[in-house]
Formats: sequence, structure tokens, C-alpha cells
Amino acid sequence: MSSSRWCEPRDRVAAARSAAVLILVGAVVILTFAAVDPSIASGWERVAVLAAAATAIPLAALLYRRGHRAPTWLWVTMPAGGVALITALDFATRDASAAGQVFLAFPVLFAASQLRRRAAVGITVLTVAADAVLALALLPVERAVTDVAFVGATLGVMTVLLVVSGEQRDALVARLTLLAAIDPLTGLATRRVLDEAGHAALAREGAGTALLVLDLDRFKSINDSRGHPVGDDALAHVAALLRSRERPGMVLSRLGGDELAVLVTERAGGTAEKLAEEVVALVRTRPLPTPEGPLPLSVSIGVAYAREGVTTLRALYAAADEALYRAKSGGRDRVAVNAGAAPEL
Repeated sequence: MSSSRWCEPRDRVAAARSAAVLILVGAVVILTFAAVDPSIASGWERVAVLAAAATAIPLAALLYRRGHRAPTWLWVTMPAGGVALITALDFATRDASAAGQVFLAFPVLFAASQLRRRAAVGITVLTVAADAVLALALLPVERAVTDVAFVGATLGVMTVLLVVSGEQRDALVARLTLLAAIDPLTGLATRRVLDEAGHAALAREGAGTALLVLDLDRFKSINDSRGHPVGDDALAHVAALLRSRERPGMVLSRLGGDELAVLVTERAGGTAEKLAEEVVALVRTRPLPTPEGPLPLSVSIGVAYAREGVTTLRALYAAADEALYRAKSGGRDRVAVNAGAAPEL
């Protein structure tokens, strides 16, 4: 993990809002009790406590609204600074009671729930060390040792539970993201991934973008005569052949049913039409192996290029579909290119 990666929160927006809520709660509680209980502090110490708590309120509001834009280093510096500030306030008020120590749980709660394991453990160790210094300086040794042991155990268990829970949640989100991005039958990208890549390519390259839409010929008859499992095998077989022609600058996708698509960007080189011809020939010469013997397959492909009048992804899909219709109506097992010049990609 890079030196900055472990400082990065799992979710910047959630981290900023969590920090804002914790700071606000702490500031309101401190302001309330410092205002009504003179025994908490007196003289300049009282003024310092009130000023620190009052300053924290607009800081919380700023964090809530714009904290997600904070630099990476701030996410670890913030809870560490919170530990230092809480410890300083406890020293200023000479308060090592449970009420004084409990706020030390706030930085640990933030770090364990929002930051990576390394940062969470570091903040927890720092907090326990600060609590030990505070307790040993203000309490009898026997009571200080007991307090630190209980506080340390509580913060340690809290850190472990929250970090493990967060890591399990991250793993689940990553798994769900993968499932949403990859079609399980063909191993190709989903329509959502293709759409995102298409919008980006059109915005970046414009005319350097092309779309191929493939349709497995007579797919319904394969399902009806051989069964749906063989139909699934046929789709997976064609997808594998398509992947064999993949190169950087392409996005291979299953649109749905037996319809596949290839987004070809300028970085891929060559022409989309040439790629389509290669795929048609490859499928024609590579039948699907089955227990009953090889099953011949063929595909029809429509090719469309981004050009004048075809500048949006919707228009590119429509142009490719129109070309695909012409390929199928012209006898299948062939390529049709949408009307217009086919630019080199």
C-alpha cells in the first residue's frame, strides 16, 4: 500500500460527515457543561475551553459541506489533532475523570469506522498513550493504571470490530461492483460499463470512436433445437472468440440476449470494419464443440462510426443497429457498415 493510500478514507463524503457530527456533538456538550458548571474550569482556562468548543462548531459545518475535498494527509491529521486537543483540554481543566476521558473515544471511533486498518490502529495507539499520560499525571498510580487498562481495552476492541466490519463491507462492495460490471455467462462487460466508456470516448475523441453490434445468427433455433444450455455455450464460445481479437482501446460487452457489442476507440488502431470482418470469419471457421459434434455458428455485425450527425452514444447505437439489420436482411454471416465514410481509427 502506498504512503498516501493508508491515509485515504473509505468514503470521503461519509468520513467528512462523520467527523462533522462527532466534532459538533463534542463541542455542544463541552459548551453546555462549561457554561453551567464553574467547577470545570476557571479564569483563562475556562475562556480557552469555551473558545475551543465554539471554534469547533463552524469547523464542523465546513467539514460537513466541503470536507470531502480535503487533502489526503488531513484524514489522519484530523483525529490525531483531536486526540491532542482533547488531552490538552483535560489538562487545562485538571479533569481525568470518566467524563474527561470519554471524548478520547471520538477520534478512535472516526478512525476505526472511516479509515484503513493501518491508520485506525495508529490513532488507537496514540489515543491510549495520551490517556496514559493524562491519567498518570492527574490520578493516583493505582487508579490511573486501572483507568488506562479499561480505556485501552475498550478502544482496542472497538477498533478491531469496526475495522473488520469495514473491511468486510469493502469486500462485499467490491464483489457487487464486479458482478455489476461483468456478465457472468460471457465474461464480457455489462451494458452499463460500455455506456460509461462510450460517453467518455465520444467526449474525448469524437470521430475516433466506432461501435460494433454483433448478433448470433439463428440463435432462437439453436435454443429450440439444442436447448438453452447449448445456446448459453454458443454465446460463451462467441464471446471467447471475440476476446481473442481484443486489444487496448476496446471495450467488449454483452448488451443482452444474444447481442454483443465492441466499442473501438482511437487508441485501438486499425479500422472497426476490419475487426468486424475478422470476427465474422473467425466464428465461421470455429464451430462450437458439442457431444453431438461441432455446431456451426455465424454472426452478423453492424458497424457505425462517430461522424457528423452521429455524435452521441444513442445515435451511435442507432446507427450500428441499422447496419446490423442490413447485415441480417442481406443474408447473415456478414458485416454491414453504416452509410458514410469509415475513418481510420
